[in-house]
Amino acid sequence: MRLYRSQRFIRPDLECHISSKALKHNVRNLKSLCKDGTKYCAVVKANAYGHGIAEVVNILKTEDVDFFAVNSFYEALHIDTLIDRQSILIFEAVYPSQPREQILISAERGFHCPVASADAVNFIQDVLEGSSHVFNAHLNIETGMSRCGLDQNEAQTLIDLIDQAPNVRLAGIYTHFATADEVELDYAYEQLRRFEDFLGTASIRKRKDVIIHASNSAATIKMPEANFDMVRCGISMYGYYSRPMTDPPIKLSPTMKLQAPIARLKHIPAGHSVSYGRSFVPYRDTVAAIVPLGYADGYWRCFSNKAPMMVGEHVGKVIGRVCMDQLLLDVTDVPGVAVGQMVTIIDDKHDSPCGGYALADLAETICYEILTSVHAHVSRIVH
Repeated sequence: MRLYRSQRFIRPDLECHISSKALKHNVRNLKSLCKDGTKYCAVVKANAYGHGIAEVVNILKTEDVDFFAVNSFYEALHIDTLIDRQSILIFEAVYPSQPREQILISAERGFHCPVASADAVNFIQDVLEGSSHVFNAHLNIETGMSRCGLDQNEAQTLIDLIDQAPNVRLAGIYTHFATADEVELDYAYEQLRRFEDFLGTASIRKRKDVIIHASNSAATIKMPEANFDMVRCGISMYGYYSRPMTDPPIKLSPTMKLQAPIARLKHIPAGHSVSYGRSFVPYRDTVAAIVPLGYADGYWRCFSNKAPMMVGEHVGKVIGRVCMDQLLLDVTDVPGVAVGQMVTIIDDKHDSPCGGYALADLAETICYEILTSVHAHVSRIVH
């Protein structure tokens, strides 16, 4: 059997602190929005949104969590030995040219996977023919995302084909919302209507062994009608509302704090340019902290000359260009600043000047991209 392993290099002085208390608090609050019996799927793809997939799975495997969701077979295999009783849902659909052993392993270990074509169903059945293994297939219904979903006729054809395949069973039917995180929810509710129409037409609700799921984090919070048999929560599990909300129904607490030490203090005279491109020239004599973190570690170059960091209770500003492995921080006004002192790069407070939302605004992106950019070689420390 082919091995799917990689060696990991971890840099211990770059510290990504993960709060198990905050993570569990968020999961419990999200579950409180669901009716009794609703399954909870913890989305841990993309290295658990940058938090560390093994660390997050180990925290949550003893909680009331039914599924862990990943993007690929490789992520599923990575966490399979960590979990106790949960199932694993893979979002990447089966395709007929993937290695046959992946289908066999998926069936043996009970992974749940989307199937998006008749060729894929036939491929799975061919691999498992004559064995006692049954493959857990999910169908993604197109309701308006226009990405990976099947139209209703395609989906019905696949349901009929799956029902005739001895080694494949229909384990789930789902859809994905395109705009549930926006203030205006008309389109999301139109998607929900289309999904419910399909469930009725295909008589899915009568099939008690099929898990119906639609809600992502935003829909779990804002569209209780869409929760069905299971919710799939990603970003909100890590403490964010997809987009900031003024009056959220539940409180979420960020679970990540990213820190790095001051490696050196450098005195820069007024008028002397700083770093690549001479993009910053101080107007006064400046004390700069050299922090051993850069865009290779997941801290974006666009934060050059504008992003704040916290040094204790004081704010320092990035000066000059963020380099591949280091950056400079203006700490002239930080009292008692010292080499070895830890600097907070991404804070675990929503109202912090270097919180996830604030950095996303600076970068003109979303908090997801800020969090998932934290490199895997940064040390994850669980509290």
